[in-house]
Amino acid sequence: MGGAGVTGYLLDGPHTPATVIGAARDIDGLVRYLNHATRGHTLDNPADLYLVLGALFGAVMKLPQLVEQFAAHADRYVMASGLFDDRGGNPAFTAMDVREHLQAAHAVLLQLIDPLRGAHEACSRLGVQTPKENP
Repeated sequence: MGGAGVTGYLLDGPHTPATVIGAARDIDGLVRYLNHATRGHTLDNPADLYLVLGALFGAVMKLPQLVEQFAAHADRYVMASGLFDDRGGNPAFTAMDVREHLQAAHAVLLQLIDPLRGAHEACSRLGVQTPKENP
């Protein structure tokens, strides 16, 4: 098994429902961490914000593919035998509803890419002057 490890996960597997669910929960936890960690003056240096924005931009760039892959799973559920809707509806229609919501999310995610790229690029032009030392 090769592949770069990302927070304990190997990119080329093994991929199981447990590892996928764990990775999604880790993303949730990391975003919560960032929400708490950046409330104060954590990123006073624009260079630090630039690095954070770059990482966030990189993650957002990958989300449309992920959402498309989730939509493909929903498509497969439409034809799955034994599928049911716990509210008594037609499970195929419910799976198609999942797909439609994921398509809408995909469109919104694509709209995030350019503004984040712009913020990242603009931040690259910022710096902080340090006081000059007297000889």
